[in-house]
Amino acid sequence: MKIDIWSDIACPFCYIGKRKLEMALSRFPHKENVELVWHSYELDPRLPKQALQESIYTYFARKYSMTEEEARENMDNTARLAKEVDLNYDFDKLIVANTSDALRLVKLAKEYGLATEAEEILFKSYFVEGKNISDLVVLSDLGSKIGLKESEIKEMLNSDKYLAEIKQDIEYSENELQLEYIPFYVFNNKQIVQGSIAVENYLKVLHEAYSEWSTNGASDQKGETISGQSCSIDGVCS
Repeated sequence: MKIDIWSDIACPFCYIGKRKLEMALSRFPHKENVELVWHSYELDPRLPKQALQESIYTYFARKYSMTEEEARENMDNTARLAKEVDLNYDFDKLIVANTSDALRLVKLAKEYGLATEAEEILFKSYFVEGKNISDLVVLSDLGSKIGLKESEIKEMLNSDKYLAEIKQDIEYSENELQLEYIPFYVFNNKQIVQGSIAVENYLKVLHEAYSEWSTNGASDQKGETISGQSCSIDGVCS
Protein backbone atom coordinates (compact mmCIF):
# COMPACT_ATOMS: atom_id res chain seq x y z
CA MET A 1 0.00 0.00 0.00
CA LYS A 2 1.33 3.41 -0.95
CA ILE A 3 1.39 6.52 1.18
CA ASP A 4 2.11 9.55 -1.01
CA ILE A 5 3.68 12.43 0.90
CA TRP A 6 4.14 16.06 -0.17
CA SER A 7 6.63 17.97 1.95
CA ASP A 8 9.37 20.59 2.03
CA ILE A 9 12.62 20.37 3.99
CA ALA A 10 11.89 23.82 5.46
CA CYS A 11 8.53 22.70 6.92
CA PRO A 12 8.97 21.96 10.65
CA PHE A 13 5.75 19.96 10.85
CA CYS A 14 6.84 17.78 7.93
CA TYR A 15 9.73 16.46 10.05
CA ILE A 16 7.52 16.09 13.12
CA GLY A 17 4.90 14.33 10.99
CA LYS A 18 7.54 12.03 9.52
CA ARG A 19 8.62 10.96 12.97
CA LYS A 20 5.04 10.41 14.17
CA LEU A 21 4.18 8.37 11.08
CA GLU A 22 7.28 6.25 11.68
CA MET A 23 6.20 5.70 15.27
CA ALA A 24 2.79 4.58 14.02
CA LEU A 25 4.37 2.28 11.44
CA SER A 26 6.54 0.68 14.14
CA ARG A 27 3.31 -0.49 15.77
CA PHE A 28 1.61 -1.49 12.52
CA PRO A 29 1.69 -5.25 11.85
CA HIS A 30 1.81 -4.86 8.06
CA LYS A 31 4.49 -2.17 7.83
CA GLU A 32 6.57 -4.29 5.43
CA ASN A 33 3.74 -3.92 2.90
CA VAL A 34 3.66 -0.11 3.12
CA GLU A 35 5.62 2.09 0.72
CA LEU A 36 6.33 5.78 1.38
CA VAL A 37 6.40 7.79 -1.84
CA TRP A 38 7.93 11.27 -1.40
CA HIS A 39 6.84 14.24 -3.49
CA SER A 40 8.10 17.82 -3.43
CA TYR A 41 6.36 20.99 -2.29
CA GLU A 42 8.59 24.09 -2.18
CA LEU A 43 7.20 26.64 0.28
CA ASP A 44 9.29 29.65 -0.76
CA PRO A 45 10.83 29.26 -4.24
CA ARG A 46 11.57 33.02 -4.24
CA LEU A 47 14.35 32.59 -1.72
CA PRO A 48 17.76 33.22 -3.35
CA LYS A 49 20.16 30.34 -3.85
CA GLN A 50 22.57 32.03 -1.46
CA ALA A 51 21.46 31.52 2.17
CA LEU A 52 20.04 34.59 3.91
CA GLN A 53 22.26 36.48 6.31
CA GLU A 54 19.44 36.88 8.81
CA SER A 55 17.86 34.71 11.47
CA ILE A 56 14.73 32.68 10.97
CA TYR A 57 13.05 35.06 13.42
CA THR A 58 13.92 38.13 11.33
CA TYR A 59 12.92 36.39 8.10
CA PHE A 60 9.62 35.18 9.54
CA ALA A 61 8.80 38.57 11.08
CA ARG A 62 9.61 40.43 7.88
CA LYS A 63 7.69 38.07 5.63
CA TYR A 64 4.55 37.80 7.77
CA SER A 65 4.39 41.30 9.27
CA MET A 66 4.94 40.35 12.89
CA THR A 67 7.49 41.23 15.54
CA GLU A 68 10.61 39.15 16.02
CA GLU A 69 9.36 38.41 19.53
CA GLU A 70 6.16 36.93 18.06
CA ALA A 71 8.21 34.93 15.55
CA ARG A 72 10.44 33.60 18.32
CA GLU A 73 7.41 32.59 20.37
CA ASN A 74 6.03 30.73 17.35
CA MET A 75 9.33 28.89 16.86
CA ASP A 76 9.61 28.08 20.57
CA ASN A 77 6.17 26.48 20.48
CA THR A 78 7.15 24.43 17.44
CA ALA A 79 10.40 23.34 19.11
CA ARG A 80 8.43 22.10 22.12
CA LEU A 81 6.21 20.00 19.84
CA ALA A 82 9.30 18.58 18.13
CA LYS A 83 10.79 17.69 21.49
CA GLU A 84 7.75 15.53 22.22
CA VAL A 85 8.95 13.15 19.49
CA ASP A 86 12.64 13.46 20.45
CA LEU A 87 13.59 16.00 17.79
CA ASN A 88 15.85 18.75 19.08
CA TYR A 89 15.08 21.73 16.86
CA ASP A 90 17.58 24.59 17.16
CA PHE A 91 16.06 27.64 15.50
CA ASP A 92 18.88 29.84 16.80
CA LYS A 93 21.30 27.98 14.50
CA LEU A 94 18.91 27.49 11.59
CA ILE A 95 20.09 28.88 8.24
CA VAL A 96 17.25 30.21 6.08
CA ALA A 97 17.90 28.71 2.66
CA ASN A 98 16.29 27.88 -0.66
CA THR A 99 15.26 24.22 -0.66
CA SER A 100 15.06 23.56 -4.40
CA ASP A 101 18.40 21.73 -4.64
CA ALA A 102 17.68 19.75 -1.46
CA LEU A 103 14.39 18.61 -2.98
CA ARG A 104 16.26 17.63 -6.13
CA LEU A 105 18.61 15.54 -4.01
CA VAL A 106 15.57 13.68 -2.68
CA LYS A 107 14.50 13.03 -6.27
CA LEU A 108 17.90 11.55 -7.06
CA ALA A 109 17.80 9.45 -3.90
CA LYS A 110 14.32 8.22 -4.86
CA GLU A 111 15.78 6.56 -7.96
CA TYR A 112 17.85 4.35 -5.64
CA GLY A 113 15.15 3.68 -3.05
CA LEU A 114 16.76 6.14 -0.63
CA ALA A 115 14.22 8.98 -0.58
CA THR A 116 13.21 8.42 3.05
CA GLU A 117 16.88 8.42 4.08
CA ALA A 118 17.42 11.64 2.14
CA GLU A 119 14.45 13.31 3.79
CA GLU A 120 15.72 12.31 7.23
CA ILE A 121 19.28 13.55 6.80
CA LEU A 122 18.12 16.82 5.22
CA PHE A 123 15.53 17.52 7.93
CA LYS A 124 18.08 16.82 10.65
CA SER A 125 20.73 18.96 8.97
CA TYR A 126 18.31 21.89 8.63
CA PHE A 127 16.38 21.88 11.90
CA VAL A 128 18.82 20.27 14.33
CA GLU A 129 22.36 20.84 13.08
CA GLY A 130 22.04 24.28 11.48
CA LYS A 131 23.56 23.32 8.13
CA ASN A 132 23.13 25.32 4.93
CA ILE A 133 21.05 22.96 2.78
CA SER A 134 21.35 25.26 -0.24
CA ASP A 135 25.11 24.79 -0.29
CA LEU A 136 26.15 22.33 -2.99
CA VAL A 137 29.12 21.03 -0.98
CA VAL A 138 26.86 20.33 1.99
CA LEU A 139 24.31 18.57 -0.22
CA SER A 140 27.00 16.48 -1.87
CA ASP A 141 28.28 15.39 1.53
CA LEU A 142 24.81 14.54 2.80
CA GLY A 143 23.95 12.57 -0.31
CA SER A 144 27.20 10.62 -0.05
CA LYS A 145 26.41 9.72 3.57
CA ILE A 146 23.21 7.93 2.55
CA GLY A 147 24.94 5.98 -0.21
CA LEU A 148 24.66 8.12 -3.35
CA LYS A 149 27.67 8.56 -5.62
CA GLU A 150 29.36 11.92 -5.18
CA SER A 151 30.00 12.25 -8.91
CA GLU A 152 26.32 11.69 -9.71
CA ILE A 153 25.21 14.16 -7.03
CA LYS A 154 27.49 16.89 -8.38
CA GLU A 155 26.42 16.25 -11.97
CA MET A 156 22.77 16.55 -10.95
CA LEU A 157 23.28 19.68 -8.84
CA ASN A 158 25.10 21.40 -11.70
CA SER A 159 22.20 20.75 -14.05
CA ASP A 160 18.46 21.46 -14.18
CA LYS A 161 17.56 17.83 -13.55
CA TYR A 162 14.34 17.24 -11.57
CA LEU A 163 13.22 20.89 -11.66
CA ALA A 164 10.36 19.96 -14.00
CA GLU A 165 9.38 17.06 -11.74
CA ILE A 166 9.23 19.34 -8.71
CA LYS A 167 7.00 21.75 -10.64
CA GLN A 168 4.76 18.84 -11.65
CA ASP A 169 4.54 17.66 -8.04
CA ILE A 170 3.38 21.08 -6.91
CA GLU A 171 0.91 21.64 -9.76
CA TYR A 172 -0.65 18.18 -9.37
CA SER A 173 -1.02 18.56 -5.61
CA GLU A 174 -2.69 21.95 -5.90
CA ASN A 175 -4.83 21.38 -9.00
CA GLU A 176 -5.84 17.74 -8.55
CA LEU A 177 -5.66 17.23 -4.78
CA GLN A 178 -6.48 20.79 -3.63
CA LEU A 179 -3.46 20.79 -1.33
CA GLU A 180 -3.43 23.83 0.98
CA TYR A 181 -1.16 22.64 3.79
CA ILE A 182 1.86 20.41 4.24
CA PRO A 183 2.77 17.79 5.22
CA PHE A 184 0.14 16.32 2.93
CA TYR A 185 -0.46 12.56 2.89
CA VAL A 186 -2.63 10.40 0.65
CA PHE A 187 -3.12 6.87 2.01
CA ASN A 188 -3.94 4.27 -0.65
CA ASN A 189 -4.88 7.00 -3.12
CA LYS A 190 -7.86 7.91 -0.91
CA GLN A 191 -7.60 9.02 2.72
CA ILE A 192 -6.02 12.47 3.04
CA VAL A 193 -4.15 13.88 6.01
CA GLN A 194 -3.17 17.55 5.90
CA GLY A 195 -0.67 18.27 8.64
CA SER A 196 1.01 16.42 11.48
CA ILE A 197 -1.49 14.47 13.58
CA ALA A 198 -1.26 12.31 16.70
CA VAL A 199 0.49 8.95 16.42
CA GLU A 200 -2.75 7.15 17.32
CA ASN A 201 -4.53 8.93 14.48
CA TYR A 202 -1.84 7.96 11.97
CA LEU A 203 -2.24 4.39 13.17
CA LYS A 204 -6.02 4.55 12.78
CA VAL A 205 -5.73 5.81 9.19
CA LEU A 206 -3.12 3.14 8.46
CA HIS A 207 -5.44 0.36 9.61
CA GLU A 208 -8.41 1.73 7.67
CA ALA A 209 -6.46 2.32 4.46
CA TYR A 210 -4.66 -1.03 4.63
CA SER A 211 -7.88 -2.92 5.22
CA GLU A 212 -9.40 -1.40 2.10
CA TRP A 213 -6.22 -1.91 0.07
CA SER A 214 -5.88 -5.58 1.07
CA THR A 215 -9.52 -6.19 0.11
CA ASN A 216 -10.00 -4.04 -2.98
CA GLY A 217 -6.54 -2.90 -4.06
CA ALA A 218 -5.64 0.73 -4.75
CA SER A 219 -8.62 3.03 -4.35
CA ASP A 220 -9.93 5.28 -7.11
CA GLN A 221 -12.03 7.43 -4.80
CA LYS A 222 -11.22 10.52 -2.76
CA GLY A 223 -11.86 10.04 0.95
CA GLU A 224 -12.23 12.33 3.93
CA THR A 225 -9.57 14.82 4.97
CA ILE A 226 -8.05 14.90 8.44
CA SER A 227 -6.24 18.09 9.48
CA GLY A 228 -3.37 18.68 11.88
CA GLN A 229 -0.50 21.05 12.61
CA SER A 230 0.92 22.26 9.34
CA CYS A 231 2.48 24.90 7.13
CA SER A 232 0.19 26.64 4.66
CA ILE A 233 1.24 26.98 1.02
CA ASP A 234 2.18 30.61 1.69
CA GLY A 235 4.62 29.42 4.33
CA VAL A 236 2.81 30.17 7.60
CA CYS A 237 3.42 27.33 10.06
CA SER A 238 1.17 26.86 13.06
